[in-house]
Amino acid sequence: MHDYLSHQPILKKHSHHHSCNHHTHTHTDARAMDKRILKISLLMTFSMMLVQFVYSIISNSLALLSDTLHMFSDVFALTLSFLAIIAVEKWQDCQKTFGYFRLEILVAFVNALTIILSAFFIIYEAIEKLITPSEIDVKTMIIIAFLGLIVNAINGFMMFKGANLDNVNMKSAFLHMISDLLGSMIVVVGGVVIYFTNIVYIDTILALILSLLLIRWAVVLLKQSGNILLEASPVDITKVHNIILEHREVLEIVDLHITQITNKMFVVSMHIRVDIKTIEEFDILYKNIAKKLYNDFEIGHCTIQPVKEK
Repeated sequence: MHDYLSHQPILKKHSHHHSCNHHTHTHTDARAMDKRILKISLLMTFSMMLVQFVYSIISNSLALLSDTLHMFSDVFALTLSFLAIIAVEKWQDCQKTFGYFRLEILVAFVNALTIILSAFFIIYEAIEKLITPSEIDVKTMIIIAFLGLIVNAINGFMMFKGANLDNVNMKSAFLHMISDLLGSMIVVVGGVVIYFTNIVYIDTILALILSLLLIRWAVVLLKQSGNILLEASPVDITKVHNIILEHREVLEIVDLHITQITNKMFVVSMHIRVDIKTIEEFDILYKNIAKKLYNDFEIGHCTIQPVKEK
C-alpha cells in the first residue's frame, strides 16, 4: 500500500521480548485475541443471564431483574461485537472500499439504543412497584447478584488484560461489563441493606438509580457512534487547517474533509491551491503533509488533490 493510504485502523503495537525471539502483535493477532475473549465472555454471560432471570422472578426482585436485563444487553452487545470481528476478517466486497469496519460503529449505536429501551422499561416497572409494593426473597437476591458480580468481574478482567481496548467494538463490550459489574454490586449492597432493615423500597430505588446510570452511559455512546455515522470530524479541523497552511507551498485550502470509519481509522481528503512547478515537488509536499497529519492526529489515509496557482 502507498504511504499514508492505510485501509486498517491504527493499533498500538504490543511487543514482548523473550530470550531468543521478538514478537509483535499485529492486527490479525489483536482481532484473534479479541474473538477468543468475546467467545468466553459470551458463554459465561449468557449462562448467568438465564440464571438471574429465573431467580429474579422467584425472588420478586426488581433490582435483580434490572441487572438481568442489563446482562441481556451485554449478551446482545457481545454477539454483535463478535459478528463484527468475523465480518471484518472474513467478508470481502469490492463495493465496500473500506471493508466492514463501520459495522463496529453500527454495533455501538444499536447497543446504546437497546440499553436506553431496557432502562426505560425498568423505570416503568419501578414506578409501578412503588405504587403496589410486594415482598422480596432477599437471600436469593443477594446470592444470585453475587454470582453475577463474579461473572462480570472475570469477563471485565479478561478484557482489560487481553483485549484491544483501542477498538471501539471491544471498548463498548468492556464498558458493558464494567457497568454491569457496578450494577451487580449495587444489587448486592441493596440486598444486604434490605435484609437488615426490611425496607423493600430500597430495591425499587436502586433499580431507578441503576437505570438512570445506564441511560447516561448509553447517551454518551449513542452520541459518539452517531457523530461517526454522521461523518463529523474526529479531530479539531481548525488545527488541521492551520498545520496544512504551515507549509509555504500551500496558498489556500479549497476543500477539506475529515471522517472516521471506525476507531483509530481516520480519513482526510482535500483540495489545496499550491505554488509548485513539478510533480516531484508536489510528491514531497504530499508526503510531508501526510506524515504530519499521521504523527499529530493519527490520520492514516490521506488524499490530496492539488490545484496549481495560475
